[in-house]
Amino acid sequence: MVLRYNKKFNKDVKIKILNKKYLNFKYLSWLKDNNITYYTDQYKSYQSLKKIKLYYENIKKSKNDYLYGIFYKNKHVGNIKLGQINWRHKTGYISYFIGEKNLWGKGIGFSAIYLISELAKKKYNLYKLNAGIVSKNISSKKVLIKNHFKQEGVYRSHILIDGKRYNKLDFGKII
Repeated sequence: MVLRYNKKFNKDVKIKILNKKYLNFKYLSWLKDNNITYYTDQYKSYQSLKKIKLYYENIKKSKNDYLYGIFYKNKHVGNIKLGQINWRHKTGYISYFIGEKNLWGKGIGFSAIYLISELAKKKYNLYKLNAGIVSKNISSKKVLIKNHFKQEGVYRSHILIDGKRYNKLDFGKII
């Protein structure tokens, strides 16, 4: 697959289908870190290696969900999922996180979203991608906008975090 690179893209970032060997204590430590998972459904979800492996097995069985690892200089630093694919309408959703906090703000998220967008178009023949984020997650909003996603909707008071309600913003991009 030939990718169209742009000047913002970090060529040290790669994505590949997550291998079982990455279901380890490092990955578990990311999911147990409330700073990393604050804006995700994994926040305070009390993860375990057993739960991670079960989630992984369910993804592997799915024909509509694909879990990719995000790699920076060949080191696993996070995940990005292409999921909820509707093959009839050729649409899907992405969700992502960078587990290595020392790499936040280095363009890795931008590059991973760029790569999954290209992959969704070229490998899976999708037409459109969506991503839902907590309105308070400014970093994720910026990285989606840099990848030419547009805000398409607002789900008012849709997300509950630590007893406080936030809007969910829905972003979309025709790829």
